[in-house]
Amino acid sequence: MEKITNVISELKVRYPTSYILVGGDWNMTPDEWVDRMPPRLCKPNCNEIIKSFTTDNNLTDVWRCLNPDVESYSWFKPNGGNKSRIDYWMVSDDILRNTLRSRISKAPLTDHCFIDLVLGPAVKEVRNKGYWKFNARLLKNEDYCIQIRELIKENEDNESFRNNMGRWEFIKFKIRQFTIKFSKKLSREKREYESNLLREINMCCSKVELNSQEKNKLMELQVKLDDLYLEKAQGAFIRSRAKWIEAGEKNSAYFSNLEKSRQLKNSITSLIINGIENKDARSIEKEVFSFYSELYSSRYSAVDANILFDKIKNSRSCIDDSFMDICDSDFKIEELDSVISKMALNKSPGTDGLTTNFYQFFWKDVRNLVFKAIKECIEEKVLLATMKQGLITLIPKAGKDRRILDNLRPITLLNTDYKILSGVIAARLKEGISSIISETQSGFLKGRLIHNNIRLVLDLLDYNQMVQERGFILFLDFYKAFDSVEHSFILKTLDYFGFGRKFIDMIGMLYNGINSSVALGHGTCSRFEIRSGIRQGCSSSPLLFIMVAEILAILIKTSHIEGLNMMDRQIIISQLADDTTLFLKNEEQIPLALQFINQFSKASGLQLNMKKCEILALHDYHSHSLYNIKIKKEVKYLGIIISKDKATTENMNVCNNVDKCKSILNRWLQRDVSIFGRVLLSKMDSLSRLIYPAFSLPISTRMIKKINTVNFKFIWRNRCQYIRKIDLVKNYEDGG
Repeated sequence: MEKITNVISELKVRYPTSYILVGGDWNMTPDEWVDRMPPRLCKPNCNEIIKSFTTDNNLTDVWRCLNPDVESYSWFKPNGGNKSRIDYWMVSDDILRNTLRSRISKAPLTDHCFIDLVLGPAVKEVRNKGYWKFNARLLKNEDYCIQIRELIKENEDNESFRNNMGRWEFIKFKIRQFTIKFSKKLSREKREYESNLLREINMCCSKVELNSQEKNKLMELQVKLDDLYLEKAQGAFIRSRAKWIEAGEKNSAYFSNLEKSRQLKNSITSLIINGIENKDARSIEKEVFSFYSELYSSRYSAVDANILFDKIKNSRSCIDDSFMDICDSDFKIEELDSVISKMALNKSPGTDGLTTNFYQFFWKDVRNLVFKAIKECIEEKVLLATMKQGLITLIPKAGKDRRILDNLRPITLLNTDYKILSGVIAARLKEGISSIISETQSGFLKGRLIHNNIRLVLDLLDYNQMVQERGFILFLDFYKAFDSVEHSFILKTLDYFGFGRKFIDMIGMLYNGINSSVALGHGTCSRFEIRSGIRQGCSSSPLLFIMVAEILAILIKTSHIEGLNMMDRQIIISQLADDTTLFLKNEEQIPLALQFINQFSKASGLQLNMKKCEILALHDYHSHSLYNIKIKKEVKYLGIIISKDKATTENMNVCNNVDKCKSILNRWLQRDVSIFGRVLLSKMDSLSRLIYPAFSLPISTRMIKKINTVNFKFIWRNRCQYIRKIDLVKNYEDGG
């Protein structure tokens, strides 16, 4: 107790406050007469240790203060023979004044109770409802599934609908309406069931003595309560996006806290507006709406686009007739079957709330409805109303101030109907797109690796003596490239590469009249039109974007910009989607390159962020900048920190990563994972993080030894290692 008092004193000096809260299993009762059964003394007797502690720290036993005459206990011997109140909250006067309620109630998976403490907030925040999402657990409810199939069949045969698009939209509306009503009924029944369980358990626990029948009943009730809370833990686990390592993990508190942490991380509670931090919900909503309405507005110039395409018209490589026929052909229902079977489960849905789990489960019932609706969309060149809608979630960029909107990455949640349509388009594009995308582009194409881009830069630094020119590597940064590319430029690019009119119209349909809103902590902002940018969340978007990026590559390659000569081969450009790197002969080539990029920017909508562009000199160069672009000694390129000093490169990319792995593995020790689970984790959450840099960088023997030490210590929970390393790495059948 003296140690706790000292800690409280130290914290009060460091963080002056009158709000103090101390709680847990104290392993002693405040009063042996009142708080223990059977009592050890024959008259009231305050525990002097507790009394001294509360007096020294000005604390109060809050439960006893609110329940002065109640006999209740927080710990019970399994047979019910002994019980005591040894778990309690001690609070300062300021917290006591704001306490609304404190109660003792049975807890699952332990012989201790939980002590509920409810504090009243100074101001109650008004929160709007979030958007509805389908609960996949309903798919295990037989009654629900039967009624949904009946609902689908009833409306599928209804001849009052004028078109297939309207029929499917109405059926989705009825599914949502019924599901919400059904879920509310289930939730109400579950709450009543839990309440009845707790009431019966508390009634049993309040008795002085229990007979054998009552003891058996108490055990049965406790098992039911445990099962109920394990189900809650699984729900929290799913919402937290955690990884379930083994069956039987029971750390519900871990998952619940992780769920809250994830929700907090992805919600906006404050923004820097005009240089001042603002926490007002209405101001935040207004600023978000204004920012993204402006970001997704169009500035397309047909004149600039025509000038650009005229300049490169003799340098294009068109798709062949067979690939064009694939893209232009009518949709087949088997294509939809293929897309839906490959969709990942438990992903956030679009605004209609219907997840891929729902579609896969009821696919036989809805496949014809969905197919007819999508086919009608293509014929009419217009999306369903719900397919036009997107919901943007903002993901903070690592290491950036999340209060600045520029530092948040917008991801659009799209309805499953849209995902199916774009999935078919993406599958068709993959059939032959590599024929028009040059080898200098490594993004989103099978067989092309990001490590080739990284290794190219590293090799030029390692063998810079073979480059006779001054040699500069220019790393370009486009401002929100995916969000700013013009829709009309995408369509003109498709025409440039020789795609057929039917396919171009289909792509145009994806961007015609679409809109989005942004998910905020208190609801969503108003909807705004999306007039530029591709949706990050649409499977065809990356493939459409690399065709746009290819236009830039063609422009650079056909210009009179001089690149680096290496072994009789000119190297001038390397790309991974929008990440573009130029290899230039000398400093005179930099303004020339910027001139051509500016021409591309005017036509496409992609604008250079000059503040983030960087130059790496192949040889010693004493100036700190060229043409307002910083010359760096080390740069971060595609996730790898590249330095001219090899030791620095290893330290920044491998050593720091090992330290991060150690921290992550230590957090896993909070969870109830067996040695087999920890072996799996050492591969999945440690070694996997080192694979990426290992593809591009050599790993020293010293570093390999450090990696092994971190992993083996985790496997044995930082304790004695019972099996030799040489044996542990063997197959299970061989004793490993």
